[in-house]
Amino acid sequence: MRRGIFIRLGKDDAAPLAGASDITIDMIDASGTLDRGLTQLLERLSKLGVRPSEAAVDLMIVATAVYAADTGISRNQYADDGWTRVIHLSIPVADPELWSAMGAKLSSMLRFLTGDHWSFAFRPRPKGQKELTRQPDEMNLTNFSHVSLFSGGLDSLIGTVDLLASDQRPLLISHYWDGEASSAQRRLLKILEERHGDAFVSIRAYIGFRKTDFAEAGSDNNQRARSFLFYSLAIVAADAVGSTSKVLIPENGLIALNVPMDPLRLGSLSTRTAHPHFIRCMSDLVESLGIDATLDNPYQFKTKGEMASECLDRDLLAELAPISMSCSHPAQVRFESAPPQHCGRCVPCLIRRAALAAGLDGADTTPYFLHDLHSGVLDSRSANGKNIRSFMFAAENLRCNPERARYLVQKPGPLPREHLDNYVNVYRRGMAEVSEMLRGVRVGHVR
Repeated sequence: MRRGIFIRLGKDDAAPLAGASDITIDMIDASGTLDRGLTQLLERLSKLGVRPSEAAVDLMIVATAVYAADTGISRNQYADDGWTRVIHLSIPVADPELWSAMGAKLSSMLRFLTGDHWSFAFRPRPKGQKELTRQPDEMNLTNFSHVSLFSGGLDSLIGTVDLLASDQRPLLISHYWDGEASSAQRRLLKILEERHGDAFVSIRAYIGFRKTDFAEAGSDNNQRARSFLFYSLAIVAADAVGSTSKVLIPENGLIALNVPMDPLRLGSLSTRTAHPHFIRCMSDLVESLGIDATLDNPYQFKTKGEMASECLDRDLLAELAPISMSCSHPAQVRFESAPPQHCGRCVPCLIRRAALAAGLDGADTTPYFLHDLHSGVLDSRSANGKNIRSFMFAAENLRCNPERARYLVQKPGPLPREHLDNYVNVYRRGMAEVSEMLRGVRVGHVR
């Protein structure tokens, strides 16, 4: 079933056609400025003395609209097969002709990222919103070496520690919506600021939508389009600052490749947040839009454990790692009468535990809900054991048929041929890290 969302920029913008069933979302607040947290980012950039192009702001608006649709339209209600939705977005932009030419490319990229079918209609912004940025009062003295994503997870922490230890000056961009990610970001940034002073600047953007915005359409918690929004925020910053066009996406190669663990697994290792194909598609889109930003994952050929063991300040990493947040759903343990924390059993938690076991000299002091994996037989039909069982299944298959890795890494999406051996090897090493951590763990059907 097709579901449409109509994005407006204030009362002077167009309205949906009479009788249309589209959900209308206005991104201009009562004071006439961008709403939904977007002004937060633009004002912070303005205080740094920089201003992004209107093309970059359009990208941010489009990405926010996509994120709204992804999180606000229920797969249960609107996906005929239980997963694939058909979503149409009508969005006002500064250059509708340019964006219309990018429509097919954008739809294909989002199809890969979210598994849904996307279509777009672009129209001119209303007269009063031709310019959504303003000239800064201060002079641009930023001189950043990189713009880097900072999610509050372990990988982005390592990326930041490495930049600071090598005397770089990054601009860190964070997106947050849930309390756990926000708390991890704030605590980590506070300590990094205490240690490194003004060697970096951070901008945190609170962008999201409430269930009341989509009362009739339900909601969806997978957030597969979040990386499109996250990247777009960083691209806006890189386009604005001028001193650098480099946008870094710190993500280990195992998670980035997103290889399914077993044939019965409906999902895959993770979302396609940093899959090389998505990064390449995003880079092509940005270039076609004339925005000055380049995207790169400097850790695409490293396992998470290698990232930890090769970190340029391992003492600081050991101190801060327990504060970082890697869990895919830290609030879900509340159903088992526990406060939000690392569950210790989801795929990101297992990869994290294996990485810290391999990469740190001391013990991993992160509090995990499932703290002791060796305490007994874990039920493979429950949350405690199902992902562990999947890892064991994949590792055994890989051990029996090592050459199958070349096929498996290409299953989630296209990879550049010249780097295929590197992707195969990082997948093998990443799986070996997790296998080592799971040595002696017992999984089975518990009655």
